[in-house]
Amino acid sequence: MVTCPQCGMQNAGEAKFCDRCGQGLAPASERPTPPELSPLAAGAELKGGWRIVALIGQTACENRYRAERASAGGKTERAQLRERALEPDTETHAAIEEQPAPSTAGAAEQDPNGPNAKTAELHPPPDLAGARADGEAQAPETSAASGDPVAAAGAEPALEPVGEDAADAVILTEDEAETAEGAPLPEGTADAPPPENGAAPHETAADGATAASSAANGAAPAEATPPPHTTDDLGEVYGRVMALSLTLGHPAFQRAQSGFADGGRAYLIYPDETPASLAAGASRLPMSAGEALAIAIQLCQAVGFAHRRGLRVNDICPESVAYGADGRIKLTGLDYVSNDNELQADPILNHGYTAPEIYKGRKVDKRADIFSIGAMLYTLLTGARLEAEGWLEEPGPIQFYPPHVIEPGIEQAVRRAAAFDPAARWATVDAFKAELARLAGAYRVRAAVMSDVGMVREHNEDSAMALEYRRDSLVEPAQILLYVVADGMGGAEAGEVASAIAVGVIREYIEANAGAIQNSDGREVLRLALESANTKILEYQTAHPESRGMGSTAVAALLAPGGCAFAWVGDSRAYLLESGQLRQITKDHSLVQRLVELGQITPEEARHHEHKNVITRSLGARPQGPAGAEAFNLRLKRGDRLLLCSDGLTAHVEDAEIAEVLRRHRDPEAAARELIVAANAGGGTDNISVAAIYAD
Repeated sequence: MVTCPQCGMQNAGEAKFCDRCGQGLAPASERPTPPELSPLAAGAELKGGWRIVALIGQTACENRYRAERASAGGKTERAQLRERALEPDTETHAAIEEQPAPSTAGAAEQDPNGPNAKTAELHPPPDLAGARADGEAQAPETSAASGDPVAAAGAEPALEPVGEDAADAVILTEDEAETAEGAPLPEGTADAPPPENGAAPHETAADGATAASSAANGAAPAEATPPPHTTDDLGEVYGRVMALSLTLGHPAFQRAQSGFADGGRAYLIYPDETPASLAAGASRLPMSAGEALAIAIQLCQAVGFAHRRGLRVNDICPESVAYGADGRIKLTGLDYVSNDNELQADPILNHGYTAPEIYKGRKVDKRADIFSIGAMLYTLLTGARLEAEGWLEEPGPIQFYPPHVIEPGIEQAVRRAAAFDPAARWATVDAFKAELARLAGAYRVRAAVMSDVGMVREHNEDSAMALEYRRDSLVEPAQILLYVVADGMGGAEAGEVASAIAVGVIREYIEANAGAIQNSDGREVLRLALESANTKILEYQTAHPESRGMGSTAVAALLAPGGCAFAWVGDSRAYLLESGQLRQITKDHSLVQRLVELGQITPEEARHHEHKNVITRSLGARPQGPAGAEAFNLRLKRGDRLLLCSDGLTAHVEDAEIAEVLRRHRDPEAAARELIVAANAGGGTDNISVAAIYAD
């Protein structure tokens, strides 16, 4: 029997952790300090044809080189080598064993992704058939059943680059992220659970309102084959790293391609790239909420991949997280990856990022990684680290305001992830990722609506309107943001009346159908609102024969939870500035637009065509029947900027100038004002109305 030094409970002699409090019971053997390793000189020849080019890094027990060798076809292959003295495989960690399969009789099914999921062995897998010690990649195996190459265990598509907009961060589904799920993993690893469903992230309830881009869901797998293994004994540390490199086939992990032993030293071969650690880029801290969430979501994806293989990452801090050459997040070390059965004599302690339970030497589960990601998010948002002093007892409260001003929802997520008690955190990293995705998909809308008579006209026949309605309630939450620009026509006061009827009726229709908007297709509701305005204008013409011939164009945007709907009729336009690029998202109902579609004139010729003001559809133009309004839905994300405008703007301001103004101004009111001034400076021959809408 072994007495627990923490609570005094008697445990079985072979127990590694106390059954009552989880305190580690295995003797803490000291890891012997590896001998200091003198670096090799440039030009030194190594096994497999490798030649040292330069020493690029050195610690007390390890050297890192840039190396090269001649490959087939006379080309030069370049790589980076890690080197350490080769030692016998010693028991510096407690034994790593696979948990016995629990009895299923009368027991509830265990969550395969949960904190106590079955853990994996970290012994190096057997040699892959045909693998070479010099690092040459092998062809993928062929399935006898199908003849198709078997995907590498755990291969994933590449993640999107981290951008200023949180929504640029791609949230991969299980089907997309684990393209090789079901392919055989290296022997000794835990079986991965089957993929959940292939729905895009924004279509699943688990992820909530995510910021996934629809175009990114078809990304190709990043890697087709696992790195080859070696028959050489690489020692305990490098042997573990090599085994993990074969197991964690995810592009966010910096993995060894192969390894070899030569002259009493062990070597690991890596691609010749040097990711820039977040610690080295401290000048970028604190980051915007969008960029910080994008990084945290990528960390959750990578860590979740490890958790599904029964492993914990452990080493998550600014020094071990870096930007790769492609701008994606990389975890640069596999040395401290472990499973839940492993009691390390010298666990990694990244102060401010390592979970408090690891300091206490108690049994740890996968929620320790959730703590580390939460602590990383805190640093990205504030530029500071959590205070780790006193974690053997109780930590102080996490410091936000003052001085750090963080969005309340994000602050609550950080507090829960970095809770001192593991039970207070999310149960799985996937649940944490879903909350981060929901927060990343949320945005705050700021808008400015302006209208001006211009430099020539006596009357302003345009009408512009904004309706902003929000109710933050657990019982019946609602949000309706409606923006409309209408350009009246018909001479005298008829045009003013038509545009005023249009914006008034659209507003009344949306308000009357507010409940339906929350649970239906906003696109159809908005289209029907424009058709209702058409009906009212026709009724007015019938009641006032002197106004026959009056009408109005209209363009409207309706923002509600889940997306944004647009509807328009005529040549009033909607533009979207996305990632700094402007594009027109409506199509004019005009004669010149039809000529462009037929290929008879170019878009540039259309701007100066003699019939450029002839429109083919408008509200009130047809004596009976619908106006022919069109509508579509669009998912906005943080950083997007919208512009609704009448043709009085586009007649004098080029699209490139509009884009430059929207990019330059952070305030939508300043952007709207400058656009009107620019149109007047260009001649101001028509009324000018704009609605600038920013999603922050």
